[in-house]
Amino acid sequence: MPTPEHHFLVQAPVAPVDVDGLNVVITGISAFAAASVLSGIFYADLSARGDGWWLGVCIAGFGLGLVGLAYCWNRRRRRRAGRWTND
Repeated sequence: MPTPEHHFLVQAPVAPVDVDGLNVVITGISAFAAASVLSGIFYADLSARGDGWWLGVCIAGFGLGLVGLAYCWNRRRRRRAGRWTND
């Protein structure tokens, strides 16, 4: 039995790797941009197989990534200015 001073589950004090999320968003945007270019190049083959919708998904992912990038930049700016209260 654990004593009140000693718990089974103790969270290690580990600092977050990426507080802003910019690295993840930029990586996702790059991947969707590359996939959009490749889907555009091979669109004829994709649409012949019935998979032409992949181009739209890649473009939508790129666009949503740009929205996320704007959000993360704004979040970083507000955190550095000391106006972020959600963390």
